[in-house]
Amino acid sequence: MKGRIDFYNSYEDEHKIFNNNIKRFWALIGLTFSVYLLVTVNDLWLFLLTYAMLTSIGAWGLNIVSGFAGQISLAHGAFIGVGTYTAFVLGGKVSSNVLSFDLDMAIWLPLAGLVPMAFGFLISPVTSKLKGLNLGLFSIGVVYFALHIFQNLTTITGGSGLGRKSPDFILFGFNFEEGLNLFNFYLDEKDLIALFSLFILVLSGIGVKNLTRTKIGRAYFSIRDRDIAAEAIGVDLLKYKATAYGLASFYAGICGALMFSFTGGVEPNQFNFVYSVLFIAIVIIGGAGTVLGPLFGSFFFILMPTVIEEIIHYFGLFEGSVSFNLAQIERVIFGFFIILFLIFEPRGLWGIWFRLRNYFKAWPFSY
Repeated sequence: MKGRIDFYNSYEDEHKIFNNNIKRFWALIGLTFSVYLLVTVNDLWLFLLTYAMLTSIGAWGLNIVSGFAGQISLAHGAFIGVGTYTAFVLGGKVSSNVLSFDLDMAIWLPLAGLVPMAFGFLISPVTSKLKGLNLGLFSIGVVYFALHIFQNLTTITGGSGLGRKSPDFILFGFNFEEGLNLFNFYLDEKDLIALFSLFILVLSGIGVKNLTRTKIGRAYFSIRDRDIAAEAIGVDLLKYKATAYGLASFYAGICGALMFSFTGGVEPNQFNFVYSVLFIAIVIIGGAGTVLGPLFGSFFFILMPTVIEEIIHYFGLFEGSVSFNLAQIERVIFGFFIILFLIFEPRGLWGIWFRLRNYFKAWPFSY
């Protein structure tokens, strides 16, 4: 029985993240391939892959509160904004126009997560007592309240239509702009940011996976499935709903801080209601309530428009179209994919992955 892959002697062994050698092997292969891909692709795909990794962190945050705990949150973009401006204020270069402290990333990155987390806990007494439509309306109100603050607090955000530049990637005194020579292989700033984003992505993913294996994660699932029954068996609804919003806000802040520092700047109107809805779409496409779903959804959402564009150019499709331009055609095709997922695959891309994985695990048998 010792050599059997799915035979475990304890509950702890069964619920390890990599509970057998096959999973450890493929995890190592996946990590090695990811590093190789990031240092070999061209600048366009490097940008897209880095952006997709950072988007995944924010999508994981929304998945914690909505997919795990079952709470409606339409204010995710606002918390991303709070994290972004926390990083920009603490890490931005000192200027007479906007408030900046020019601190190291080792300081501003953790605080970019902790400050939105504090705001998440601040509104939790209200969000924990609401549910359904009322909770959705309240979160929409949070979005517009935050957007108004961002637009008018010019000393922090730079003001609507202007924005402000991002802080530099300087970690423990090392500036990513200088590049790094590693074993006679030169890594420039873009490569270093991509590899650092991969590192943060792995840490974030391990954090989400560990959450599902803890008492807190099981409490989230019970609240999502039936909050009244969860309360009846002793789950503190107010406590766990508050922690769900706090953790989601922490992930949102880290996402915003790194994403907009990577892109070079941000304008307050970025954090509108539509921006929050985009993250909801990402979670739905990937698979709500799963660990890998937001990761799949983020890469699909970020990479698919470029893939569609490449296919259109390669085959010369729609070249004579007058009614639609290329960007509109991309949106139509992407929207079509979303509709197909909602109708035919409610579990999203994770559902497709789940069936494929089980098929090959059982192959050549069909059961």
